[in-house]
Amino acid sequence: MMAPLSRWTNAWIAFLLPAMALAQSDTLRMDSVAPVPALRVRSFAEASLVDSLWSDSLWVWNGPCDGTVRAFRFEFPDSTYCRVDFPCVLEATQPTGLNAPMTAAVGGTQRQAWTGQASIARIDLEAMGRKLVATSCFPPASSAEFAQLLAAMEDAVFESEKCAVLGEVSARLCLTRNQMRQALSLIPSEDRRLETMEHISRSDTEWTEPELRELFQLNFILERALKRFAKR
Repeated sequence: MMAPLSRWTNAWIAFLLPAMALAQSDTLRMDSVAPVPALRVRSFAEASLVDSLWSDSLWVWNGPCDGTVRAFRFEFPDSTYCRVDFPCVLEATQPTGLNAPMTAAVGGTQRQAWTGQASIARIDLEAMGRKLVATSCFPPASSAEFAQLLAAMEDAVFESEKCAVLGEVSARLCLTRNQMRQALSLIPSEDRRLETMEHISRSDTEWTEPELRELFQLNFILERALKRFAKR
């Protein structure tokens, strides 16, 4: 048979109980905080491809660009994404290596490269509009792949062949809006151009009115294009 607890033991237990309850409450609060879901961050550039996971409150990046802007896709766990474009700047770098002194002596020019710095808070990103990942296409076609497409279209004798080449390649590669515009300009007939444009445009391709006016000079074709693609 166990002996009854002494007054000192009872007092000690009474002292420990609030602390134990507080520690348990803190543990429950920590366990109840849901982890922040990771976002997939993707960006394509000839200089470097970005494909990483991000789960912090602030996203920061710096690196090379292909031109004045670098686009980033932030893909959410619910299969949606938003795109954010960040500006890049052209920087001059001194020539390096064994040829540097000789280059400087003959008045050679500095090598130039585009670089960018970007940051965005997660709370701002979550407030942006999103699109379904399934409706988009990534990564975009490289400059080498696009050059092959232009060469194939220029080699095609008949206009129908040019349209077929562009349609076939657009089904395999993710052509950017600018690449589509350049390729479409190689199709002489504006009605065929519009027909091909409707075929190769994706749901994530957002044409601007100035681009449409550049592609179509005939008023009745332009009106059809504006009605189909422009948001007015």
